[in-house]
Amino acid sequence: MENVSVTRRAAGLDAGKKVGSIDKALITLDVLASEPYAFSVADVVARTGFNRTTVYRTLQILLARDYVRHDRERDKYQIGHAAYHTGMIYLHNKSYQDKVMDILVEISELTKESVGMAVREGDKIISLLEVEIHQPMKFNDFPGRYFPPNKGCYGKCITAYQGDEAIERILNGQTFEKTCYNTLTTKEELLEEYARIREQGYVTSIDELHIDGIGAGVPIFDRKGQVNAVVAVAFFREEGWTEKLERFKDILLSYQDEIQQCMP
Repeated sequence: MENVSVTRRAAGLDAGKKVGSIDKALITLDVLASEPYAFSVADVVARTGFNRTTVYRTLQILLARDYVRHDRERDKYQIGHAAYHTGMIYLHNKSYQDKVMDILVEISELTKESVGMAVREGDKIISLLEVEIHQPMKFNDFPGRYFPPNKGCYGKCITAYQGDEAIERILNGQTFEKTCYNTLTTKEELLEEYARIREQGYVTSIDELHIDGIGAGVPIFDRKGQVNAVVAVAFFREEGWTEKLERFKDILLSYQDEIQQCMP
């Protein structure tokens, strides 16, 4: 009998619902798309709760379709180029992304720091565009990465602007690990932070995702007045970082309307 409690939670499946072959393949892809992005068969078994035979068979099917590649030297499986192709179609369908990318590059030139945009898809927050061109030390953020609602500019800002019912749904039943000094972990802390973000019209992140990681972001309203995107600048702490944070916040606010004009 397979232990599927982990997979049911990951896939949002009811406790009594059978996990079918398609669900198993998608859950396996979800595992491979998480850190450290390379897994042995035993690793996938541990993450999913599926038995070894099921995991191996699923990986071979995905391998044959190029959704997975096998690193023979390390005997680990990774996301393959077919998944990249699928992701690029998703990106292509975001017709505004080229215009926004030009603006992000301009902001990056001004700040000499990492700049990116994340968007909301359902209850997930995913990085859509990233510019990392100036710093010797990089955050190594990349398009396609998911962000939680409790830390960092992306997750906090987009969640803050959802309706009360949506915020309750997102937060209820979740437990948040304190991964850095200022990571918010309780519902009460998060509701206070969301209210603060809405009141001031921007978001900051200080030692929430990374030690010495600083960020500022602004919500991006679409033509319906809804916030399903955020643009943020991230940098490492150094002398004068508080002044830099304030300056970057002002730069982002100065570009906010221009970016919003690009949104559908």
